[in-house]
Amino acid sequence: MRVLITGHRGYIGAHAIDVFQKAGHHVTGVDVGLYDGVEFGTPAVADNDITMDVFDITADMLKGIDAVVALAAISNDPMGDLDPALTHKINTAGVMHCAEMAKSAGVPRFLFASSCSVYGAQGDTILDESAAFAPVSAYAESKINTEAELQKIGDENFAVTSLRNSTAYGQSPRLRTDLAVNNLLAYAVSIDEVKLMSDGTSWRPLAHCRDIARAFCALSEAPIEDVRGLAVNIGGNVENYQIRDVAKIVHEQCAGSQITIATEAANDPRDYRVSFDLLGKVLPNFELEWNVAKAVKVMFAEYNARENFKAEFEGGRYTRLVTLQGRLAKGDLPHYFTELSGTQN
Repeated sequence: MRVLITGHRGYIGAHAIDVFQKAGHHVTGVDVGLYDGVEFGTPAVADNDITMDVFDITADMLKGIDAVVALAAISNDPMGDLDPALTHKINTAGVMHCAEMAKSAGVPRFLFASSCSVYGAQGDTILDESAAFAPVSAYAESKINTEAELQKIGDENFAVTSLRNSTAYGQSPRLRTDLAVNNLLAYAVSIDEVKLMSDGTSWRPLAHCRDIARAFCALSEAPIEDVRGLAVNIGGNVENYQIRDVAKIVHEQCAGSQITIATEAANDPRDYRVSFDLLGKVLPNFELEWNVAKAVKVMFAEYNARENFKAEFEGGRYTRLVTLQGRLAKGDLPHYFTELSGTQN
């Protein structure tokens, strides 16, 4: 199968390249390169690696492609709230441009990286894919809007599948420390504090970034009638955690650390538990390879083995918002950021 992945130089994308290639697929990657230069390791390389804005993708580029995996996005709530209009344009208009080009090129499958954040503030009720949306951020709203727009263009010749991913965590050669598990561990390694930014009572479904990549691959290989028009939660039923329980896992791994609550801590409105029964029905042989405790052990070793990790973490090297703000300040951004947001280089 010939697969095109947008955002292949991202946190999940770094795994997706490797997962698809190891499954025997040819991978073309399209990425604007916003986070080039802040790698944590040596990522896999796409068979055809293209530095390009998704708005510049053409139908001709997609001829002969069997599946498009749309990962490229403004990737979390703080970044999304920095400029909500820009977030909606990139996360919805950018994906829709790619989808329309794919459909016109005759690509049969389109897999979209949505998010369980669409469920928003719902407490400890266990939610399946039929649950009402309650978004609390521009990022979540953009995912809801994109799912709806994609459903409009899906048909018997263009199968759209939306993967509502759990909050990602875990080791990656394109590391992010602005994710709950990774962030708690980074503080523990750096300052011996498992530093909670909330009271820790909120529920969140969690999934390892590689397991998310594996789910994209498995769904791209599934019988097309099983995934046409599907929106499916990605994760595992036993991987719903209260954030304070994640803090305990990190604390147990990091001898000498203590759990603290930041003075600026506030209640986290993102509070939801999720059912993954549908994923098990669609992919009965798919199982998660990771859980939080297993990944924390691996990341703990990686963080400690990196000589300058504390300085890099505190300097924001692996925090997407810090990188974006730094490039905004320098006027060093891909053209579409400046054109869409009105910012001038």
